[in-house]
Amino acid sequence: MKWINVFCLICMFLCAGSFHSSVVAAEKDDFEYAENLFQDGNFFEAAIAFERIFFLSGDSQVRIKANLRRAEALKQQGKFREARMDLQRSVHLRNFPDEHFMVLYQMAFCDYMLGNYTRVISGLRQLEHFYPERSNAEKVWLLYALAHIMNSEYEQARAFTDSLIAIQLVDENIAEELKRESQRIFSTENLPVVKSENRAANLSTFLPGVGHMYAGYPGKGILNASSQVIALGLAGIMAYHQLYISGFVIGLGMFQSFYFGGIRQATFLAAQRNLKETANWKEQARSFVIEVYEL
Repeated sequence: MKWINVFCLICMFLCAGSFHSSVVAAEKDDFEYAENLFQDGNFFEAAIAFERIFFLSGDSQVRIKANLRRAEALKQQGKFREARMDLQRSVHLRNFPDEHFMVLYQMAFCDYMLGNYTRVISGLRQLEHFYPERSNAEKVWLLYALAHIMNSEYEQARAFTDSLIAIQLVDENIAEELKRESQRIFSTENLPVVKSENRAANLSTFLPGVGHMYAGYPGKGILNASSQVIALGLAGIMAYHQLYISGFVIGLGMFQSFYFGGIRQATFLAAQRNLKETANWKEQARSFVIEVYEL
């Protein structure tokens, strides 16, 4: 009986080993098939193939790799929200530092593409906490700089931009030129000037048209002020000819419309100018940082 048990155990061990080898070979074939789909540009099919590997594999490392590749396929389709949600499934797998690092980084990247810049910075800090020795990677500093730029955090953006310049292996003259350009872009004189929407509204309340001028639209300010003067003049002319009801309804009605409309317009124009000026500066700074990274 003893030898029969031994024989059974040996058979089970051999079968288990053979089964494991078959599973590993099958997973390798599945991965190769999914990668071929990805390389051929069939990102939708590739995402499905990687998802199948993720659910069927019993190997945690294979699962996290499949999840990363699925996220990459989703990103190629512009599905950044879905990619981030899928990556969250692998956040707990810290036994594989290389893959876990990429999971955290890719989640931060997806947050950037989704416009959630505060969460980008939070995610990168989490990455820095787990992997301080890898947090000085160029792509990490690039994402830091871009997120701070889009979050209008100019000092932090400049610090990461300068750090990125410092580690670039370029000619000394080129490095100095990049530093000067960084100094110019992030200098106080070059930063976007934000106009107060409340101040624009208050100015137009007491001095019609002045709020528009403050917002940077003098032509519209003159037009609004002139419209109010004409409306009052029309009301006065009608009153002079004893057309009191017409003067009140038409003249003062037009004046009221131009007056309160002018206040709202001044507020809108100030906000519009702020968006335009800030967007132009952010695009300039963003392009420069990406150019530095690609050197």
